[in-house]
Amino acid sequence: MNENTSLAQELKEAKIAFQNASLYARFQAGFLGRVSHEIRSPLGSLMSIHQLILNDLCESEEEEREFIAQAYEYSKKLMNMLDELIEISKLEAGRFELELVPLKCLDFLKFVQEKMKMQGANRNVILDVAMVDESLMIMADREKLAQGFFYWLEVAIDVSQLGTITLGADSQAPDNYSRLTINLPFSSEEFKESSQFEELSFHQTKGLESCPTLSDGAKISLAQSLIHLMGGQCRLQEITDKTTCLEIFLPNSGNFA
Repeated sequence: MNENTSLAQELKEAKIAFQNASLYARFQAGFLGRVSHEIRSPLGSLMSIHQLILNDLCESEEEEREFIAQAYEYSKKLMNMLDELIEISKLEAGRFELELVPLKCLDFLKFVQEKMKMQGANRNVILDVAMVDESLMIMADREKLAQGFFYWLEVAIDVSQLGTITLGADSQAPDNYSRLTINLPFSSEEFKESSQFEELSFHQTKGLESCPTLSDGAKISLAQSLIHLMGGQCRLQEITDKTTCLEIFLPNSGNFA
């Protein structure tokens, strides 16, 4: 009986590992194409609005100045998006070092909750923090770990649109690691995204209505990269047909003593 139970557990772990490897590979395979697509789209909008100005199609000098101001603000947001990508690529190349420090899990999760609760409220999503042992600590770069959590929560809030997302932490992890969790009110199937992208056409517009932002797939890829750089691992575990647990395993602070 014990052997059967052990085999069943091993098969379950192997299935979870395969699903997560497939998910990660799918996001990584399309990363370059996805980012290129996301950069090309806002650049096309900028080119269109400048074409209007260069061709003297503005109705007045005031409208021309308004378009220039819009393009400038839009360019700054696009630059910020590129800075995020460049910073992580430099970390991966070893040009920057992470600042690994002991972090109290409960304090970190409350910080993340405070920063993201308004974004969740705007989509009728409640961010909650579960009961966490106050002595539980990990070794991580606080700023980069928070950045990874923000990426995941932005995607999760967008996907769920309604319900409760619960942040937690416990010692249910391999030796010398602790587990941080994000319990999501939807199936892991919601994280599907194709790595194939259609060509965007350059079209003229009289405004820049939508801000340039990273796609859900890009955010997930970047979050995973940040965790891996800190010596951690991520995996999705289906709890029920309608709930998923995102698990983040990070080294205990005692490992670096």
